[in-house]
Amino acid sequence: MAPYSAPELPPSAVTIQLVRDELLRCFESANREFAEVLKQPVTDEALRQQVRQFVTTVFVNCGVSFENPSKEGIVTAVAQCKSNAEAMMGPSGAEIINHHYSEMMKLVSKLPGD
Repeated sequence: MAPYSAPELPPSAVTIQLVRDELLRCFESANREFAEVLKQPVTDEALRQQVRQFVTTVFVNCGVSFENPSKEGIVTAVAQCKSNAEAMMGPSGAEIINHHYSEMMKLVSKLPGD
């Protein structure tokens, strides 16, 4: 499976909910790659549940609404997810983390607001 790529969308099509949902897809992709690096088998359903719990917990810990986040909240949560992944994976995960972070920021940059 190819690494996550942000969908090519015009800024008018990029909503906060789309970015939040893409964050879940992005994290599923990154965690699938981590599992391969660590040679840990994982099922799609288990991965999906684990990622959703991880990401929603990050939102809560950052004081960000998962259901209705702001752009600033998404930026905060994405940065925290990146930091958590770096702490968990160390240098062996840097390339995977940086790729996924830059893909997410392509979407975040299209959100209206500052």
